[in-house]
Amino acid sequence: MAGLAQGKEIGRKKRNIYENLFFILLVLTGGFVLLNSSFFDVSRVQVRGNHFMEEEKIRTVAGIGPGTNIFKVNLNAAAAGVKLLPMIKDVKVSRSLPSTIVIEVTERKPLGLLPTSEGFIEVDRDGVYLKKTGVGVPGLPVVTGIQAPTPNPGEPVQAGRLDEALSVIDGLPGDAVNKLSEVHMSENGQVVLYTLDGIQCRLGMASEVAEKGGVLVQILKEIQSRGEKIHYIDLSYAGSPVVYYKHGSKGGTQ
Repeated sequence: MAGLAQGKEIGRKKRNIYENLFFILLVLTGGFVLLNSSFFDVSRVQVRGNHFMEEEKIRTVAGIGPGTNIFKVNLNAAAAGVKLLPMIKDVKVSRSLPSTIVIEVTERKPLGLLPTSEGFIEVDRDGVYLKKTGVGVPGLPVVTGIQAPTPNPGEPVQAGRLDEALSVIDGLPGDAVNKLSEVHMSENGQVVLYTLDGIQCRLGMASEVAEKGGVLVQILKEIQSRGEKIHYIDLSYAGSPVVYYKHGSKGGTQ
């Protein structure tokens, strides 16, 4: 009986060995097919989430050529290439079988313009230098009163009070930002806004920005409807705005 049991055990071990070898062979064969079959060649590189960057530019820096086997594509290397673009904040590259590579990007949104020795540059909420541009970009007010060396594209600008200035722009209602030409940061900590029509708005300290911005929009609408000439608007206290007219009189909002 002992010999019979021993024989069965040896037979079972042999079967396990054969089964394991067969499984390994199957995996190797499957891997060979996957890596060499034209069915899995990349035929499309799809870009998602881009609003400012051209798709072709993103595809180019990803470095994924058509006809490459999809399993041979280095997803990390492709993502690293796209991440080098200053406008790209985050990126994810994935496979969509059988033949599509998907590049999902999160772009940096331009928030303001900074004057530099090399011209005007666009910066996002983090102060990152996105690209060189001209003055007069709609919806991007110029930030003045700040001196800083110009970094390389994709790097943050290192400047005192820049974060405060960008937080003001970011906190204002969109209707208010679209009417601005300049956000000036004074040495005494005061924030002064200038509209596209040249109206000065003294915002005071960078607090209650959203509330002050809402009041500003209402005042500018009233001014436009009445055709009045304004010297400046004082919004230092959001609850008590004061409008100074060109002829020297002043008054609260009506």
